[in-house]
Amino acid sequence: MRNLHKYFILLLFLFLTFSIRVFSEDNLFKKRLKEAKKGDFVVFEYNKLYSSLSVFEIDTENNRVILEEIIIPKDSFDKKLSFRDWIEKKANESTSWTMYEIDLSENKIIDTYSVSRNCFIDLKNQISITAKLLDLELNKLLDRDRKKIGPPPSVGEVDRRAFWQPMKYIDGKRIKRAKFNVYRSIWPDDSSELSLKRFDIYFDKNFVFPYFIEVNNGHMSYMIKGVDSGKNLKSSISFFPKRAAEITDLKKKDDNLTIFVKNANQYKNFSLYAIDTSRKDKMIHPLEFEMEKEKDLVFLNVDLKIFNKIFEKNHKYRFVLAPDSAQDIYIESRDLFVWR
Repeated sequence: MRNLHKYFILLLFLFLTFSIRVFSEDNLFKKRLKEAKKGDFVVFEYNKLYSSLSVFEIDTENNRVILEEIIIPKDSFDKKLSFRDWIEKKANESTSWTMYEIDLSENKIIDTYSVSRNCFIDLKNQISITAKLLDLELNKLLDRDRKKIGPPPSVGEVDRRAFWQPMKYIDGKRIKRAKFNVYRSIWPDDSSELSLKRFDIYFDKNFVFPYFIEVNNGHMSYMIKGVDSGKNLKSSISFFPKRAAEITDLKKKDDNLTIFVKNANQYKNFSLYAIDTSRKDKMIHPLEFEMEKEKDLVFLNVDLKIFNKIFEKNHKYRFVLAPDSAQDIYIESRDLFVWR
């Protein structure tokens, strides 16, 4: 299980969101994710690494959350610093720094940006893993099934052993007598590294993130343990980068032209123009349109009857879209539209 850390953020998030799909609309996990606050964070230790996971941004309007994950080898971490100070001071010596935009309605990761590599990351190769995680069954353990402290009682004796509880830390201070609920799931038999592994996940009653995850294959256990947590963390990153919006297609049907725009859902309103590239003066025509949005696509529908009044036959036009909220951004169509 040495490569489990590759899937850590997917595992953590999708275990949470799976329960959203299975249980009622007001279940605990969904409520926690929706009510999480910017700056909530937890730090895990696993595979000789420290991994901080924090809530970077909450978008209640679109039901989305952005998580920020920073990883550093345990031996490289400066023990003189608190985890909070290390993160807020640009996470020196970190080996991976990644941001995830997550759609809580669709239970999926929308986009991933690597701060350390200064580029977007394509997660298409994780689709099969994601699909299987969404099919896992996650159940709260009964008291009798939970791990306990000490040897089991003799036959016929009442089991009075206390539950085993992981340690809980807030800003470097251990919280005494912390209590957790435990949820379990089994990975399907798919011949992967995670095949038939058992996952026990420990949550407290209030915090959005788990504090402890145990992965067991029947012979050995792999521990992902929380070593710190807190609230109001201030990220050294100013904003989550967005992919450049682009016009991907122009489709003419009956008396309507539809302009397809990708990565533009964050803009509420636009102005649309058509530039006559066949004219020397490059005349610009403002156009009226009706707009629709679906997930990360924007559709602009233009009545072709308008073109009869303003376009010239056999002239070539380039469409330009200008978001009203961003005066320095212009989205141009790659393909020219020929009016016939």
